[in-house]
Amino acid sequence: MSLKALGKQINDKVDLDILASEIRDQMIRWHGKAGLKAVLKDVIEQHMRTKYPHELSNLDKYSEDIYSRLYGLGLLEKYLDDPEITDISVIGTRIMYKKNGAKTDAEERFSDDSAVRTLQDRILAPLNKSVTAALPSQDAELYDGSRALIVIPPQSERPIIIIRKHNMLNVPLEALADKIDGLPEVIDYLKTAVKNRKNVIVAGETGAGKTTFINALGFEIQEKHVVAVLEDTREIKLNLPYVYYFRTREGAGEARQISYSNILRDCLRADPDRIILTEIRTPISAYEFIHVLNSGHRGSMTTIHANSCADALFRLEMLIQEHKYLESQIIRRLISRVADLIVFLKLKQDAKGNTIGRMIGEITEIKGVLPNGEYDTKEVLKC
Repeated sequence: MSLKALGKQINDKVDLDILASEIRDQMIRWHGKAGLKAVLKDVIEQHMRTKYPHELSNLDKYSEDIYSRLYGLGLLEKYLDDPEITDISVIGTRIMYKKNGAKTDAEERFSDDSAVRTLQDRILAPLNKSVTAALPSQDAELYDGSRALIVIPPQSERPIIIIRKHNMLNVPLEALADKIDGLPEVIDYLKTAVKNRKNVIVAGETGAGKTTFINALGFEIQEKHVVAVLEDTREIKLNLPYVYYFRTREGAGEARQISYSNILRDCLRADPDRIILTEIRTPISAYEFIHVLNSGHRGSMTTIHANSCADALFRLEMLIQEHKYLESQIIRRLISRVADLIVFLKLKQDAKGNTIGRMIGEITEIKGVLPNGEYDTKEVLKC
């Protein structure tokens, strides 16, 4: 390097906006993963050693600043840090959060809608996403793995941010016994079902604890079973030695899309004994999950958004039909061959709509399909 170039470099100040922009694509692959802050510091150090070696003594300060620029959520940070808060909503300038099931208006408010729009852009920027009048809503994953929905006018009256926090509760069924009404009476039944490799669907509405319940059932899986976990957001953590975690991802920048078909293909190459799909949300996930389970992998599990066991079966049918048209009888036979057990979790609410508890609303066994085309079911529990 010439003396002139060296002198220019030494006089150059670190432009944090440019540096943040340069490393954004590189950081996408780490979004939602543990250790993101440490990785960010390493990436910044590599860039500074090349472009700003004279500023390495300020590495810690620059790392904190860029972390705040890329991931800082201002007024929402303290609610994300509170382990008892499960949901955060911003409606216009107003902030509402759910803590221990109770909904509360925060004392703080955003100064105006433009401040909310700035925060929306900050959430989306690390993912190379944006919202516009032509594309007024986007799903996003926060740095801690929490899920967010960003909406702006004209789809909504005012800017909206909805956050479902990433609270991964990993405890056995016994630890949930005092949290879910009706569970103590069926713990032994559920443990036996898992050990006997029954395929289980856990149904319920948003916030009913479906994923936590799947995590608890996972404690009963045999130690030597190989399990493949398919997710679009990291929600499952099994206490088993042989687990493959596969995640989907939207394409952004240099990061290619990882589709459900991609992770399912890789999952089958791993030759698992069981498959856990965190939630059936899309037509292709419904079809592929049922299709694969018809070829084996007994003892698999999934969750689905539904209001009863019967509604779970109906929703599963509708999703499969959306992906590939099949006669209803064929779809029901496919489902009945792989769905051994449906557990429906129900929210208990007070007169104001606050969640005050959870309960097992139903447990239904699927035996097959009757000659009249209806499911042959056995009611194990109904509350």
